[in-house]
Amino acid sequence: MTERSKITWKKLGGGSFRLASGKIIKPNQVFEAYPEDIPVAFRDRVVPVNPDDLPQEYPLEVVKANYQVIFKSPGWYDVVDGNGKVVNEKRLRSEDAKRLVEQLS
Repeated sequence: MTERSKITWKKLGGGSFRLASGKIIKPNQVFEAYPEDIPVAFRDRVVPVNPDDLPQEYPLEVVKANYQVIFKSPGWYDVVDGNGKVVNEKRLRSEDAKRLVEQLS
């Protein structure tokens, strides 16, 4: 487990914003904050003074969704995702359900 440490940032451009701690950051101000304290909406307006201080970000692993055709009543089917949520709005015929699974995959 790595130790959390504050990073020195500089606010670019005009306008100001408020950190999660309540501190107001003004234009061109240099300040210290944890990376997770910077609101996502302002990540393009704030740059680290020393980029090497940023913690290494690991790429997210993309998991391919799997869809299944489930029998509901004679001649009618639903397409469900891996969580069991029905994807289609109305029940479909077998061929249409299979076609929808192919399009989603």
